[in-house]
Amino acid sequence: MIILPLLIPHSTLGIRRLRDEPAEYERLASWLSDPRVLAFYEGRDQAFTPQLARQKFCPRIHPGESCLPCIIEQAGRPVGYVQICQLGAGELHEYSLEPAGLAYGLDLFIGEPELWGQGIGRQIVSALTQVLFARGAEWVTLDPHIDNARALRCYESCGFQKIKLLPAHELHEGRWVDCWLMACRRSPD
Repeated sequence: MIILPLLIPHSTLGIRRLRDEPAEYERLASWLSDPRVLAFYEGRDQAFTPQLARQKFCPRIHPGESCLPCIIEQAGRPVGYVQICQLGAGELHEYSLEPAGLAYGLDLFIGEPELWGQGIGRQIVSALTQVLFARGAEWVTLDPHIDNARALRCYESCGFQKIKLLPAHELHEGRWVDCWLMACRRSPD
């Protein structure tokens, strides 16, 4: 996995591991109780409490997990969440990325809507993609809802392409929604 914290050059942005502390879960709960954030992440019918945030995210903190949960910071202030997950053989097959070497999936949100549209997501996705490629990844993937225009624009601007429609991929607000598998492949050296 990547070494954190990660500071993004020429930026005030950084990424650090999620910590098992009450303040972290309170922050996640505040983000994940905002209907604007929940519209595409978890769902507006799934508002979080600090206890629910701890229950969902705490198990991911421990070494040996396939996902690395992280906090996005701007000038030291937490502004969002990103998790980096190594894809297994089943996912590589489902996504038609075989044969493939090392592959990762990213999942993220900016939890402060007043910061949307300022390029934070683009900088985070671009930086993590480059770090993962430098550490041997062949593929980096994302799977946004097909109607999440902001995310689609962001990921396409980072070099990701729509690879495959994933029908009924995620249960969201009581219904199964379609997602795009978006992927970026490391350029051959």
